[in-house]
Amino acid sequence: MYILSKIVGDLIDPLLWVVFIFAWALLTSSSIRRKKLLTTGFIMLLVFSNGWLIKNLTAAWQWKPIPLATENKYKVGVLLGGMSGYDKRDLKGYFNHASDRFIQTLRLYKTGHIEKILITGGQANPFPEHDLRESDFLTQTFVEMGVPREHIINERNARNTIENATLTRRHLDSMGVRDSILLITSAAHMPRSARIFALQGIPLRAYPCDYNVKPSGSRFGWSSLKPSNDAFVQWKSLLHEITGFAFVLLKGR
Repeated sequence: MYILSKIVGDLIDPLLWVVFIFAWALLTSSSIRRKKLLTTGFIMLLVFSNGWLIKNLTAAWQWKPIPLATENKYKVGVLLGGMSGYDKRDLKGYFNHASDRFIQTLRLYKTGHIEKILITGGQANPFPEHDLRESDFLTQTFVEMGVPREHIINERNARNTIENATLTRRHLDSMGVRDSILLITSAAHMPRSARIFALQGIPLRAYPCDYNVKPSGSRFGWSSLKPSNDAFVQWKSLLHEITGFAFVLLKGR
């Protein structure tokens, strides 16, 4: 099932769909079919390259910011992996575009909102070339930033969000933690994550961060009609989250 989910995830790519449609149009021997395919391809290209459209759809999907009051304190902040990775040549860890997850978790700890940090994230690659785990890199970095090692729980085996939840549940049970849990992940990833953790019976409060799109969305203007390269990446990310959420809903029934 894990390998299948990775394959499906790779196929959820609008740019791949557009290339396939145009390639089919070039290879077909039917002039009528070619015309229909080219028309379909151009329409898809216009839709999936529109930055204004995908920004507003993402803003509607992702969770709105949830500010914490001074008195809001939690025993454990659960940080989902997906913000860093290892370079296979120098075997060093590097942060990626979702590094705001790390920043916000560190801020929550430093400001006293969370007592301990539970990091969950192992090898997302189904065919790993090394045994280095994301949670190890994040644990080391938190320690370098002044977080005591005894305040960090390192869950290094989860490969996806479902395993994040199941393995986190085991750690929380062993710690005797039944409530006062803060879930920290990207705003667009939060709908799926919160649902998965809820299915595991983990009572928590969501703390969305890493807003790739401003919560207020994007206003329409002349620049909104200009094609955007980034739009394809944002479409793939959003469709991945929606597909994953739908799978969780079906599985949870």
